[in-house]
Amino acid sequence: MPTMMKLASLSLLLSSTIASNAHTPKPVPSVPFHVEAEWNVGGAGGWGFLSLDPANHQLYIPRTNRVMVVDTQTGKQTGEIAGMKNVRGIAIDDTGRYGYISDPTDGTAGFLRVFDRKDLKLIASVSTGLVPDTVVFEPATKLVFVFNSRGHSATIVDSKTNEIVATLPLAGRPSTAVGDGAGNIFVTLPAMGEVVRIGAASREVTASWQLAPCTGPNTLAVDPKGHRLFTTCESHKIIAINTGSGAMTPVGDAPAGSGDMGFDEQQSTLFLADATGMLTSFHRDGTGHYASAQQLKTQPGARTMIVNQEEGKVYLVTSKFGQNTGNVSEELQYRPTPVPGTFSILVVGRRP
Repeated sequence: MPTMMKLASLSLLLSSTIASNAHTPKPVPSVPFHVEAEWNVGGAGGWGFLSLDPANHQLYIPRTNRVMVVDTQTGKQTGEIAGMKNVRGIAIDDTGRYGYISDPTDGTAGFLRVFDRKDLKLIASVSTGLVPDTVVFEPATKLVFVFNSRGHSATIVDSKTNEIVATLPLAGRPSTAVGDGAGNIFVTLPAMGEVVRIGAASREVTASWQLAPCTGPNTLAVDPKGHRLFTTCESHKIIAINTGSGAMTPVGDAPAGSGDMGFDEQQSTLFLADATGMLTSFHRDGTGHYASAQQLKTQPGARTMIVNQEEGKVYLVTSKFGQNTGNVSEELQYRPTPVPGTFSILVVGRRP
């Protein structure tokens, strides 16, 4: 979901919240996860899709016109990537030196910004379609896929040359995209009720699955070894999709205000964050079925998250919210607005 849309829908849900104030399955404790730390890193602005470099213990957080880099061992900010206007998504080549950022600027021109992970400096800008959002680095082909929400397309860039090698038209507005690490990219088209599979090597759509009765599929998570995708539906349901056949199976209920999902392969657990301040987890058993494991209270607004597979952690971000007192429209004055300096990262881990 584009960042502005995420913040708008988040604000509506926060208004009511504030007003009312095949792996071997592991044993699951009755309350297996807890919030083990909160890092207040501050700063002004909203936020977008998180990205993680687990080997180097770095969490990348879009903060409107820049990217905040946080050390996941200390919880401290270690750097910043500047020089952009409207950061949306980030992808990392975790076997190489570079990272990739989508920047739709003011909506009239879009760019993929390439940065050096060593010194956090921008080294190249590649023109994309209108309003680039989600970015996926595909390791098998070393291609970067940039999904243009207003352009209804994917710009495909060769990471070796930073040149466009193809532009792939899509049947509707792309929302969330993920890769399986083995040459396939998956993207939701909410208005079409579809998930599309793209072959990185062929640079073509290799499958398109209508998900009815699931409508408005949005966020995505992938279990590469289990060959499953997960998405949420407008009917507040979660479904699993076979990445080979497109066959669907139910997983469970999705809370109102559902945000990002992530799958932890080591723990065979699916996580779903929501704007009311709840992290819902589902555990996969040995037969491939999913059962609700826990609903963990986090904080209002914490619907943006990412799973750290290496350490078995989940990172969520949120802020305190207040009223906008600036020179803005009446609508924006009464929309909950992030309070500068209160932005925090919540760290969720398994109980000992």
